[in-house]
Amino acid sequence: MGKLEQPELPVRYLPALAIVAGISWALVIGMVIGVDLARGPNLLSPLHLIFHGMALFTGIITFWPLERWLGLPGLTVEGGLGVWLLLATIAIVPAPTGTLLDPPDMPVYALILFAVFLCVAALVRPVIAVLSRRWLALKAWALDNRRVRREAYEVGLFAAATLALAALRILDPIKLIALVMILVLVEIIFLSFIGVESTG
Repeated sequence: MGKLEQPELPVRYLPALAIVAGISWALVIGMVIGVDLARGPNLLSPLHLIFHGMALFTGIITFWPLERWLGLPGLTVEGGLGVWLLLATIAIVPAPTGTLLDPPDMPVYALILFAVFLCVAALVRPVIAVLSRRWLALKAWALDNRRVRREAYEVGLFAAATLALAALRILDPIKLIALVMILVLVEIIFLSFIGVESTG
């Protein structure tokens, strides 16, 4: 049977990497708030390139240690892309003024929804992995990276769908409950008919 692999990233490095990630987040959020990147004369100007580089670095330095420590392949790519896309959309793309179905605003909403999906899925994936390994008695499920990834995607889809309903001006508690029930039923079906994939 597969066993949980030892983390390749020494735990003693995690505090230092967390400090670097915190500083990077502070700097990039400061640029989003304090610099009017949307009105820049050139989207490829040095200031914009610095912002894009910092946003991408922030996502990578946030998720790479978690991917190495918990053995979650693809987390850095998804989290880094999601963070960069979300920050770039917020900082550079003009905010939509209409609903999701208004043609001029549809591309902006599409970018935001995709970025939210990636960011939320990347954020909850390590949480699901840790809780699974700590609380699930069935080791085959506890160490199943495929299940962890799928459930993280479902949470990301829920966040994006909630935002889409809000953009359509039709968000209400009944629709949220229905959406949760649909995702729970889908996950139960997956758990019933699809096998497990061990990390080892």
